[in-house]
Amino acid sequence: MKEKVTENYLVLYNPGMCGTWLVWLISQHNNFPQYWVTYKNYINDKKETKPLDVSCFGADWYTYQYISKDSNDFQYYATDVSTSQDLEEFFSYTFEENRRIRPMGVRNNKSFIKDCVKILPSHGCFNDSLRQDKSENNINKELLKNVVDDMQPKKIIVPVFNSSDDTLIKRWVIYTKYHNKLKQNYIDELVYWQKNWNEWSDWVLQDNPYGNNVHYVDIEKLTSGDNDEYLKLCEAINETPIDNIQEDITAYRNIILGIAAHYDRIIK
Repeated sequence: MKEKVTENYLVLYNPGMCGTWLVWLISQHNNFPQYWVTYKNYINDKKETKPLDVSCFGADWYTYQYISKDSNDFQYYATDVSTSQDLEEFFSYTFEENRRIRPMGVRNNKSFIKDCVKILPSHGCFNDSLRQDKSENNINKELLKNVVDDMQPKKIIVPVFNSSDDTLIKRWVIYTKYHNKLKQNYIDELVYWQKNWNEWSDWVLQDNPYGNNVHYVDIEKLTSGDNDEYLKLCEAINETPIDNIQEDITAYRNIILGIAAHYDRIIK
């Protein structure tokens, strides 16, 4: 970790709620590394190569040091490692030691003083019960405490979903299908995630399981270009708004709309 970083921001999120893109968007501001955006492509129903997801190379923090080597899930989590370093190292490094800021060539800002991070493999500090209906069982409080104590984030940023618009969810259903994780038919899956995201978001907004030092982002509003939602985010990270931010948001929204159109075509 570079000593010049004076403030860390932590993004915790429910998978599918555009968390990686949110990390990338935050990182574009003046005092952040300004990582380049890269795209994870897929072949859609028209046999076209299109973006399915974004990647923010350099923003990940691996938290394997909090997983017991005796855990039945260790081998599953270990497969997510994308570094050549020995896995054993993850059990001895602190956040400062384990966080690897990527070099110039994948970022634009040489003199950044803030860092925005997402964690792997559990993006939201979840228990294994994430896919169960009881949202109150989702947060792994021990993991969350370890992460926060170690990282000492200036602010935790959490995207939430509070909308009847199912565009984002259609994108997530196609994503799960592409990665062979679709458990039901398309319509049932859409209904399931609509219910899951709304209930989970209602719960976190009401109970604040991530603590009081948190800023909740209405991710549907932000990805739709709602300027007030964007300005609230700028206030949370104490940054000046980006002049061309709507161009960045529109570019991402177009990706989402393209995937949602794929969904609409295949269920007709």
